[in-house]
Amino acid sequence: MASEAGDRAPAPVRRLHAARLLLVSDDRGYGGVISLLLEQEGFAVRATAHAAPVRVAEVAREHRADIVLVDEAPSRPRAARTVAGLEQLYPRARPLLLRADGESGSPAAADHVARSSPIAELTAAVERCYANRRPRAAF
Repeated sequence: MASEAGDRAPAPVRRLHAARLLLVSDDRGYGGVISLLLEQEGFAVRATAHAAPVRVAEVAREHRADIVLVDEAPSRPRAARTVAGLEQLYPRARPLLLRADGESGSPAAADHVARSSPIAELTAAVERCYANRRPRAAF
């Protein structure tokens, strides 16, 4: 019996709840497709349009988002303001930038992945973000 237990591969670790994602994008078509694909991967996804950083932080808090996916395709400066606002107003969530194709990031930028990445690559980036997220804040 001991040899049988040694032959088994360790079971994957499962979360007690689905990681909660907030997708901030003005592209409704892209947002709808990405939300659907991420939900099929087991994430709880809520989508919202770009707004003032205070409003995005409020929506993230309402959803209790673990990760906020910020689409920078419409405007890099607006995406940067959103990330900075989240870090100040809702530090519990970890931002993940969805970079426009061919764009390079600044060294101080948040974690990022190309907007057109395959879903497996996006899922891996979300999982890395989730594993490295900040400690829970008392909000």
